[in-house]
Amino acid sequence: MPAVPPGSPVTPSAVSPSVMPAGQAGGMSSGGSYGVQVPKSGLPPVGLSLVGLLTALLGAWAGLSVLVGPSFGWSPDGSPSWHWSLIHAALHVAPGAAALFAGLVMLAIVPKAARGAGRSGSALAGLLAILAGAWLVIGPSEWPVLESTQQAVFAPASPIRSFTYVVGANLGPGLLIAIAGAFAIAWTVRGGKVRGSA
Repeated sequence: MPAVPPGSPVTPSAVSPSVMPAGQAGGMSSGGSYGVQVPKSGLPPVGLSLVGLLTALLGAWAGLSVLVGPSFGWSPDGSPSWHWSLIHAALHVAPGAAALFAGLVMLAIVPKAARGAGRSGSALAGLLAILAGAWLVIGPSEWPVLESTQQAVFAPASPIRSFTYVVGANLGPGLLIAIAGAFAIAWTVRGGKVRGSA
């Protein structure tokens, strides 16, 4: 290293990016110091994949539980296994399939989320999950208004058994699916803010 003459100003030597530690070659941060680059994605791929998997599994349960439940003694409306009806289609299979599709979309865009993309797909999947979950929750109470039949949505049973029917078939899956959809939309909004400030 050459000697510096006395009295001359000393300037810090430039640090070559090739010798900088990994993750610090992104330049000066907003605070005025070198540091790790701010991630451009607000969609944590691992978190989004978990939410997508949960949404898909809950959707599959909501759609199939009333069809396969009677096989192990759990029949919310008292029908036998694999019995097809309008109530099953409208209140269970349709919203369950929508939630399953939303969860698969979330899982499919995880690689894009790792690169900071896929926010619009995550938002649409989250919105679809919220709508499916909301219909699972309110559908049984609104069904008598929409369909003028005397067919009961839930079979008469003891209070505890009725509780398991309502929570297991509609209320529980619906609330969890809607919450998962809200998380997907929240991550989408956060991802846009992070990219905008990066």
